[in-house]
Amino acid sequence: MIALAAQAVLLAVYAAYVRRLGRLRASRTAWVVALAICVSALACGWFGGTLWSWALTATATDPLVAGVPWGVSVSWAAATLTLTLFDAFFDEEPVSLMWAPVAAPGLLTCVLLACTVGLGGGVAPTAVAASIVGAPLWLMFVLSMRRRGNASLHETVLLACVLALCSAAVGLAEPMVAAGALVVELLVYLLLTGGFERLRRGFESSTERFQQEVLSRQYDEIRGIYLDMRGWRHDYHNHLQVMKADLAAGHLEELWAYLDELERDLDRVDTYVKSGNLMVDAIFNSKLSLAEKDGVTVTCKAVVPELLTVDDVDLCVILGNLLDNALESCEKLPAAERWLRVYLAARGSQLYVSIQNSAVEDPGFNARNYITEKRGNHGLGMKRVAAVVDKYEGFLNLANEPGIFAAEVSLPL
Repeated sequence: MIALAAQAVLLAVYAAYVRRLGRLRASRTAWVVALAICVSALACGWFGGTLWSWALTATATDPLVAGVPWGVSVSWAAATLTLTLFDAFFDEEPVSLMWAPVAAPGLLTCVLLACTVGLGGGVAPTAVAASIVGAPLWLMFVLSMRRRGNASLHETVLLACVLALCSAAVGLAEPMVAAGALVVELLVYLLLTGGFERLRRGFESSTERFQQEVLSRQYDEIRGIYLDMRGWRHDYHNHLQVMKADLAAGHLEELWAYLDELERDLDRVDTYVKSGNLMVDAIFNSKLSLAEKDGVTVTCKAVVPELLTVDDVDLCVILGNLLDNALESCEKLPAAERWLRVYLAARGSQLYVSIQNSAVEDPGFNARNYITEKRGNHGLGMKRVAAVVDKYEGFLNLANEPGIFAAEVSLPL
């Protein structure tokens, strides 16, 4: 009885595995039909020989006592074929990528049962059939975690050892102990796969919220630039009228003075920073323009090569997040106490970044130890910076003192 229950539960887990592996778009009716075919195949494998014997001789033996016949292995082949074809028809993923991970656990079960039946002279011990559950569970865990990209080697080996011990207990222990070990085996698999799924969804949700926040900030910056351009367009017409009036009246000296003033004004508006690198200029000028609008006193010096070994996206992550954190810190202070100092330069074979900003005089425990108090859309910025710095095997130093916060980054050029 334990062997039959183990095979039935394995079939249910196998069907759930197939359903979650890809992107199935099947109706409930289609699922019911597929599962009905699989259950019927498994039932025929267990009881088909007994029914056939009863039909011919009017006598039947109990298959749960006699052992596991060849039909069980054949039934698993039929169930595997059914679920593979079902996935091929209803999965949005390409068949060439999905058929192997879908069919592998079922084929493994079929082969293992066939081997045990063949070695047993045509009938396998029921304890062996029950203990076989562990191997397909391990394979389903490996394939599903590999597809999602969130399983480490240690976790896979740990699960394999746990399932192996449980399978040994199912195969060698007394019936009650075997039933308990089987339940533990299934619970371990379900808890681990469910836990990894929740972690993956939580990470995807946090990443999506972080991306939405970045997009929102970019929208605000682009909107500010657009409004500035509209303002300059409006002023452009006024400047033309003034220059035309001076020219018509012959006031050339006044016209030259007005042009000089416009040139100085354009130099101030053109860029806050001209570092020599287009990406650095774009990030700094965007962020520092917002800082000055918020009343932050900005001191910036940036001189870098035009071409850097650091990827533009990674550079944007580092500079953008550090400046965003600095501006958020300044917002907590009165306007007269807000200041920001930025220094960026190439020092030998290193790209050195130093960003200092005003902060509260008495930082709390979390602030002193760099423990974020943000939730939801916040709190991922510094983690992203640290991850990028580690990617380039660089150096990140954070110092939080009363009234000042400093961040230093060194990256190999």
